[in-house]
Amino acid sequence: MSRPIDSAKTIAARMATTLETGLAAVLDAKGIRYTAKAISFSVRSSRGLLAWILRAVALELRSVHGHIAWWGRQYFVDTAEDEFVLRHASIFGVKQRDATFAIGSVTITGDPGTVLPAALQLSSSEGLMFALDAEATIGAGGTVIASATATAVGPGSNYEAGIKLTTVDPWPEIDAITITTAFSGGADEMSVAELQAATIAHIRKPPQGGAGYDYRDWLDDAFAVKAVKTIPDVIGRGSLGVVVAIKDADGNGRAPTEDERTAMLLHLGRPLTAEGLRPVTAYVSVHAAEITEVPITVRPRPDTPLVRAAIEEAFQRFINTLGGDDDVGNETPIGATIERSRLVEEISAANGEYAHDLIVPAETYTLGAYQFPVAGVITWAGAA
Repeated sequence: MSRPIDSAKTIAARMATTLETGLAAVLDAKGIRYTAKAISFSVRSSRGLLAWILRAVALELRSVHGHIAWWGRQYFVDTAEDEFVLRHASIFGVKQRDATFAIGSVTITGDPGTVLPAALQLSSSEGLMFALDAEATIGAGGTVIASATATAVGPGSNYEAGIKLTTVDPWPEIDAITITTAFSGGADEMSVAELQAATIAHIRKPPQGGAGYDYRDWLDDAFAVKAVKTIPDVIGRGSLGVVVAIKDADGNGRAPTEDERTAMLLHLGRPLTAEGLRPVTAYVSVHAAEITEVPITVRPRPDTPLVRAAIEEAFQRFINTLGGDDDVGNETPIGATIERSRLVEEISAANGEYAHDLIVPAETYTLGAYQFPVAGVITWAGAA
């Protein structure tokens, strides 16, 4: 339990009591006549000279205590302010992920045999720029699919499939450019709150050179990762599957695109190479998490719109905490166990709920190894 810091008023009153006793003892020892009323007025009244001094000292003492308490909070990463979170992270070697580029692919239609250079500049109607990752040649059928990357970091370049682009410079050989695989993965720089959580996780679970949780840290250095799960021997002895969910623009989980999976594998290290961050002998493959709705059926009492809204909020909160710091039963939301009793407890805490019957799920169950849970539709059962 932390020691509370007294207010300046309390400190001044405590000093006044001590000074009253001390003055009386000194005056008695010197044989000087006094009255308790006069001493009290001097040390406690707003017009007493000694009271002015005590109050000035009390204010300064309170300020010193506050400053010391502030410094105490900076010594621990979970209570530190932003500047000191960055300092803690640097001490432990935890990187603040830079803003990332959106990646995707485009279908280019034009004259067969046309060679398109790497870094060919493409533009959207908003003026956002993309560049081809490698040289491509329009095939005999008049089309070619080429991977591309946004030239500016951040979520603004996350574009849906089907959007039309054009070249920045004139290319009469090109008739049309259409996004084939949605541009995704563009994200802002890791926030200080995310860096704080990453630093705490690093302290609790230091890197082990290839432990399962190391893959989450390695991917988080370069991608806006929502959840990671490792599956040993996924395609045979000695192999390791890394199942990944990525944050969308709202911070929720989504499946990574094929281009993102390729970039993640390059980051970790392709099999049978000495590339990347993984142990050199690890045969790693990257898999997209399967976004899976978790449905429930509830009979609330009372059954009112306000209670239903509170239960929906409680259900969303339950899903969001799967695999979190407070969920000791799941290390990650991917493949998590849906504990029925914990769900009942969460719904029971909903504002306005007096009682309820949780009909579905009827018992605890575990998601599939690749499944990432999201809150599904709530079915409201009628009165029994």
